[in-house]
Amino acid sequence: MKLPFARLLFASVFCGLASQTLASPPLAKRACVTDVDTSNPQIPFLNYPAFRDAARAAISVLEQYQESGRTPAITPRPLRCDRIRVRKEWRKLTRSEKKEYMKAEKCLMAKPNYGLTSNETYSFHDGLSAAHADAFFRFHAGTKFLPWHRWLVWMHGNALEKLCGYTGPVPYWDYTLDAGPNLYQAPIFSKDPETGFGDGGSVPINELGGRAGGFIVDNGAFANYRPNLPLPHYLVRNFTADAVYNPDNKYGVGLSDTFNQTARDRVMSATSFWQFETMIDGLDEPQFRSFHNSLHFTFGGDAQSFNWLEGTPWFGSQVFGANDPLFYLHHGNVDHVWWEWQNKKKAYQYDFQGAEGTPDSICDYLPLNKLGPDIPIGLALKTEWYPQCYTYEY
Repeated sequence: MKLPFARLLFASVFCGLASQTLASPPLAKRACVTDVDTSNPQIPFLNYPAFRDAARAAISVLEQYQESGRTPAITPRPLRCDRIRVRKEWRKLTRSEKKEYMKAEKCLMAKPNYGLTSNETYSFHDGLSAAHADAFFRFHAGTKFLPWHRWLVWMHGNALEKLCGYTGPVPYWDYTLDAGPNLYQAPIFSKDPETGFGDGGSVPINELGGRAGGFIVDNGAFANYRPNLPLPHYLVRNFTADAVYNPDNKYGVGLSDTFNQTARDRVMSATSFWQFETMIDGLDEPQFRSFHNSLHFTFGGDAQSFNWLEGTPWFGSQVFGANDPLFYLHHGNVDHVWWEWQNKKKAYQYDFQGAEGTPDSICDYLPLNKLGPDIPIGLALKTEWYPQCYTYEY
C-alpha cells in the first residue's frame, strides 16, 4: 500500500530509530557536568532551587546504583515527598471527583500562561500545549519520549492543584478495557455536561486549512471549547480517521489490536528500556501503529497531532495534541504502563538507555520549553521522588 506524503515524512524521520537493535547495554556511567539552571524562575508555583537539589540527589542515587547495584537505605532528603498522591483509572473516580476534575481542567483554560506562549492572553492550558508543540521531534519517538511526557502529565496535574485547587486523584484512561468494536461507546466519551469528555461531535468544520478538519466537540464538559494554538479554533475530533490507519476498514476500531490487553502484555514483556520504548511507541511497526500512537490516530482532530496538520504551515514542525483534554488521560495511561513495567524489577526502575552504541544518559536534560527548569532524565525515572511524588492504584 502506498503511504501518503505525511506518512512518508513521519517514516523518514523515525525509520532509523525503528531499525535499531532492540537490545540495550547496561547503563554506562557518565558523570553529569551541568546543573539545573535556576536563573529564570518563570513558573511561580515551582520551587526551582528544590528541583536543582533533587536532580543532584537523583543522579547521585543512580550513579551509586550503577556502581554497586544498590540504592541508599534512606531516600535522600531532597527526594522525599510530603505525601504520595495516588492516580486512578477514570472509572474509579466518584461522580463528585469527576466533576471536580472537569472544573479544575476548565479553570486551567482560564489561568495565565506565565510566558509559556508569546501571546499573554492565552491560557495555562494553551501554555502546556505550546511546551509540547515546540520542536516536538526532540522528545518523540526516542529515548526522551517517556520521561518527557511523564513530566508533562505531572506538570499538568500539579497545575490543577496549585492554580485551581484540585485535590482529587489525577486520572488515566485504561483503554484496554474498551478496545474492540464498541470503543467509541466507552464511558470516557460520555456527553454528560458535568463529567463527560464528549464524543466525536456532529458538526464538520475546518478552520486551519489543509487536512486539519474534523467535527466540533459540541457536547460533554468541554463543549465548544476553543484552544488558541496554533490559532484559535474549535476543538475537533474525527472518529472516521485516515484509512491508512484502519486496515480492517473499521476506522478507529480497527486499531484496537494495537492497544488491547494482548498488545499491552507484549509491551510489558520488554526486557530493557529501549525495547519497551520501541514497542510502546511502534518504532518496530511500519506505520507506527502502537499502544501510544494508535490512540492519537483513533481520536482524530487536534489529538491526532501529526498528520492532522498536513497542508498547513505547522505541518512537520509542531503538534497540538495537548489541546484535547483527553490527551492527559491517554498519556497518563502510557505512563501507568511504564510505571508498572519499572516496578517489575529493580533493574527496570532505573533502566535508561537508547539503542546500542548511542550516548543516551541519565544526565541528558529534558527540553521542557520553559515549563519549569530543564531537568536531567534521571530525576524523572522514579515517580515517588520529589517533585513528582505520585504512584498508581493497581
